[in-house]
Amino acid sequence: MGECCPSQLMAAVAILLLSSESVVSAVAAVSAPQTCGPQTICKSNSTCCPDTFSDTQYGCCVLPNAVCCHTPLGSGLARNYCCPQGSQCSTNGCVPVQHNYPCGPSQVIEYLVIRMVSQLLNFHFWSYFMDDPKFLHFQGNNCSVSFTCSPGPLPWVPEEGIRNVVVIGDSVSIGWTPVLKQILANATGKQRAFVTHSPASGDGGARSTSDMLQCFDYRLSTSVLEPLPLSPGDIIVFNFGLHDYNLGLGGADEYETELLSLTQKMLKATKAKLLFVLTTPVHNGASPEDNPTVVELNVRATKIMKQLNIPILDLYNPIISKCGPVPWADDGPSACSLCAPECKKLVVHYTPTGYEFIAAHVASKLEAL
Repeated sequence: MGECCPSQLMAAVAILLLSSESVVSAVAAVSAPQTCGPQTICKSNSTCCPDTFSDTQYGCCVLPNAVCCHTPLGSGLARNYCCPQGSQCSTNGCVPVQHNYPCGPSQVIEYLVIRMVSQLLNFHFWSYFMDDPKFLHFQGNNCSVSFTCSPGPLPWVPEEGIRNVVVIGDSVSIGWTPVLKQILANATGKQRAFVTHSPASGDGGARSTSDMLQCFDYRLSTSVLEPLPLSPGDIIVFNFGLHDYNLGLGGADEYETELLSLTQKMLKATKAKLLFVLTTPVHNGASPEDNPTVVELNVRATKIMKQLNIPILDLYNPIISKCGPVPWADDGPSACSLCAPECKKLVVHYTPTGYEFIAAHVASKLEAL
């Protein structure tokens, strides 16, 4: 570690104590949004990275001048992620090892400030903080931020005079959103709607609560970073849970804290109505604790939504009522028609029949809003 006098340390502390607004203004003044192509724009101080699951083939890494990495998955697809400047890609993440990336705007700012101060003073305490999991984990341990933020809806072409329904969720909602889109496109009167999914991607979609905090602005913007033009008559249907149960029951407190934070942000950021969807069962998980964790996360989510007066759609119990307790078999009396004959392989997902069942429940709930 380089030598540093008290005055230098005080200067560093002073910079770190600057208001987030001041830091954002200073950074934005010297950096412009990053154009990744005709259909994707990333925020300033972000990095355009390839994203094979994105509808635009690009995603946005929240770190400036990042190293774009990927893990081949076959069939021309790859799981994309990014590493801090100066790192190298590896099969295990980033080298040197980064325990985690920032999980929210405030930590992005701190990362930039710490780096700026350390370069100014030639004092390498930034690398110490970056290697300390306690520093980077205080907002969320479940950050899927080694993945890039996939861009928002593409294209945004709602029809004049009908309401918009934006679905923010994971791979399960990616499965049933096209069915919902067809149902509401063919509906009549006020039930007719334009339906789109955010992000505009495959794979895990919006993933975890931590990832939503990280990628919040992208979820409520188009792929070219224009705010979604939503009105009070429009609806945002959102869910988090299937990318949060991996922390087990011990992660429920973190889930609750982050879900409350992101929901409050959504209430401030949009005029649209909100509808929260309870997480569907982990019908063939790797651990006996997986589905009980989902049940607990649903309890926590219900408490938050009631507290904030946000309507809830329960998808968990209708599915359990139809198929019985988990796990479900691929055939025989313990099979579930919503995922058979591949229930074990699908783990948390469903066949087209299952997605039709779910979409019908979502459409019915939307009729009442």
